Amino acid sequence: MELWQNVALAAGGLLLLLLAAILPMGFLRFLGHLALNCVLGVLVLTVINLFAGWSGVLLPLNGMTLAVSGILGIPGVAALAIMAAI
Repeated sequence: MELWQNVALAAGGLLLLLLAAILPMGFLRFLGHLALNCVLGVLVLTVINLFAGWSGVLLPLNGMTLAVSGILGIPGVAALAIMAAI
């Protein structure tokens, strides 16, 4: 991995540890919302790919689509599908 990727991962990990120490209940609520968005986003992404032959919209499973579906959830996957259809 590149140096900037290692620095970004370390900074993100330190930020998560800081949030976990300062805001335990808020942080757990945030993780719960993020987990729900991840599950729903990947579920919708899978459904879109199941109907790709019929609709013509194929969203590949790569880092970018998984990140968007995980963080933004259903609206993110909808935006990806609209961009792929255009």
